[in-house]
Amino acid sequence: MAGVVQNLIYRVSVSAIVGAIVAGGLIYLNNDRVVKSYRAEQSLQTEQQDMTNKALMEANDNLASAISVMEAEQAQQLADLGSAFSALEAKIDAIPAAETADYSEITAAIEALDADLTAKIDAIVPAVQEQN
Repeated sequence: MAGVVQNLIYRVSVSAIVGAIVAGGLIYLNNDRVVKSYRAEQSLQTEQQDMTNKALMEANDNLASAISVMEAEQAQQLADLGSAFSALEAKIDAIPAAETADYSEITAAIEALDADLTAKIDAIVPAVQEQN
């Protein structure tokens, strides 16, 4: 009877040891799978973040270019308007007049507008140059 009990204890012990080894192996394999999955997900997130950052930088560059173009167009429009006023003033000055006093108010008003416009252009151009 002692031999049967001893054989039973031996089999239970061997089964427990084999079960523990198998369980440990399964835990290791599962842990390895989880770590690989986590690393793959991290890599995917890093790639997506890089693509997002590149898209944002490109959009920022495009926006800066568009703003620069708009500022240049506005500066050109102001310069053209100033030239038009100067040409208009020259035409008014070239009109022969019997009395200069009749046109002095118009000429003074145009000179005031021209001076105001020139001051605005002079104020805008350095600001535009600083932004660029």
